[in-house]
Formats: sequence, C-alpha cells, structure tokens
Amino acid sequence: MASYIRMLLVWAGLLFGVYAFWKWYSAIFMPFLGAFVLSVWLEPVVSRMEGWGLSRSVAAVIALGTSIVALLSILFLLLSVMATELAQVVRALPSLAVPAEQLSSRMLAGLGRMRRVLGLSTEEWHAQLGALVRMLESVLRTMANFLVHLPDSMLMLMVALVAAFFMIRDKQQILQVGVKWVPPPLRPYVHHMHDDILAGALGFLKAQVLLVTLTAFGTMAGLVVFRFKYAVLIGVLAGILDFVPYMGPASLLAPWAAVDMLSGRTLQGTEVLAVMFGVAVLRQIAEPRLVGQNMGLHPLVAIGALYFGVRLFGPVGFIVGPISAVVIRVLAEVLDPPAGNIGT
Repeated sequence: MASYIRMLLVWAGLLFGVYAFWKWYSAIFMPFLGAFVLSVWLEPVVSRMEGWGLSRSVAAVIALGTSIVALLSILFLLLSVMATELAQVVRALPSLAVPAEQLSSRMLAGLGRMRRVLGLSTEEWHAQLGALVRMLESVLRTMANFLVHLPDSMLMLMVALVAAFFMIRDKQQILQVGVKWVPPPLRPYVHHMHDDILAGALGFLKAQVLLVTLTAFGTMAGLVVFRFKYAVLIGVLAGILDFVPYMGPASLLAPWAAVDMLSGRTLQGTEVLAVMFGVAVLRQIAEPRLVGQNMGLHPLVAIGALYFGVRLFGPVGFIVGPISAVVIRVLAEVLDPPAGNIGT
C-alpha cells in the first residue's frame, strides 16, 4: 500500500510540475530553453572542432556564426524567390479582374448546386460558410499576432544566441553547478536522465522540422511537376500551415482544388488534389519513422500526450505535450521504476 501511495504521489507531482512550468513559467524562460536546445544541437560540431585543436570558445563562435549565416542564406533565398513571385502576382492582378468576376459567378452557381445535392437548408448552408469564415479569421489573427510580437521575438532571439554561446563554452562548469542542485539520492542518475530527455525531446523537435521541410519542398516539387506558377510561394505557405494544428497544407490546397472544380477547371483541380494527397502520403510514410523511433514512447502514450497537450495548452500543445511526456517518462523511471515502464 505504501508503494502504491508513493507511486501516486510521484505521478501527481510530475504531472503538476510539468503543467505548472508550461502554463505559468515557460514564457519567462523561453529564450534560455531555446539557447539550451541550440547548444545541445551544436555540441557534436563543437566537440569535433575541439578535436581539431580549436579552443571551445572559438569553436562555439564558429558553430553559432555558421548556423546563423546558413539560416539567413536560406531565408534570403526563399524570400528572394517569394518576392519575385509576389511581384508577378501584383502585376497580374489588373488582368485578373474580369476573369475573377466570371469565376465568382461560376463558383456561386456551383455552390448553389452543391447545396442542393447535399440537401442543406439555406440556414444550414450559411452556418457552414460562417464556420469556414471564422477559421480563416483565426488564421489571419494568428499571423497578425506574430507580426505584432516580432520585436519581442527578435529580443528573445538575441538573448538565446548569447546564452547559447555561454552554455556551449562553459558546459562543464554549468553541469557541475547543476548537479549540486540535484538531491543527493538522484545524482547518480543525472547523466542518464540528461541523455534520455535530450534524445527524446530533441528527436521529436528534429522530426517535426524535417516533416515541415518535407511538406514545403514536397508541395513545391508537385506544383513544379504540374507546371503551376508561384510554386515556391505556395510551398512555403504550405510549410507554415503545417505548424498550425488541425490545418496543415490541406487547408490551402483543398480550397484551391474546390475552386478549380467549381469553376470548371477539373483537370487543374485534380492536379492540385494529387499534390495534396502525394504530400499526405509522404508524411504518413515518414512520420512514424521520424517520430516514433526518437521519442521512446508507446504509441498510445504519444497520442494521449498530443491530445492532452492541445486541450491544456492550445496549438502549442502539439510540441509541449510529447516533450512533456518524454520528461515525465524519464523522471518516473528514476523516481518510481515500475511506473516508468508504462511509457516504454
């Protein structure tokens, strides 16, 4: 009975501690969490450069500088192509006025036929359209909030970069100080917990980045194959939408295909659907390998972490939930080994 009560207390304490951190304190520590992730990500590169005879400080500067230059180069390339395509769109807008009016007329007629086929009343049809409009408004509000908080984000980025440098340079000193804050009975397990948490959490983040990249470039490639204009612009938008829970690239490609179908361009609509389903198939093939193998969680636990993460923290719960599950699993294995086996 005592062991059962201890198990309940351990799990209750872990769950409340993780919830409290993400709910009330994560925003304060976010730059340092980002710095920690970046420092761990660059640690293999820094260690290799140390083997070449460079000091740890110089290696940290080179690794961070190279990462920033590479990221800025990719962003510059993408933004240059997107700017070119946006300029083409702006130049083409005057010539699209009449076709757009004709297209809207055909779409209204098509929507009327769809309403009759589905057997929806006028009120029900308006309710469905209203739900679609509210979803689009939510997306626009999210983008507007991002732009409003962009200055704060830049400050957080600068703090994260500086903190990452010191975390890389003074890794051993930071670890020694950190271990002193750990209760003595748990100190022998510190390195085990450190390695397992990093392997699971960083593996999940790496998998998500790769999946978003796969979505963006897969969409671009499909659109290029079918000779669509603005493939890079649309591919980047599809990748951005892949970060938004419940939406993904289908929220962009499905309405596009529906508009083509309703306006009589059946072949073009079919090609857009082919791109959408092709990207979806690629994700379904890649996701189990990229996510499942890296997290060390039972599939049922992973699904529960996603569900409760979204319910408790909103869209960011898609990332917070699985990472929290990894942390709780590792800590439970140390604090209460039988309970920890549930998540493996």
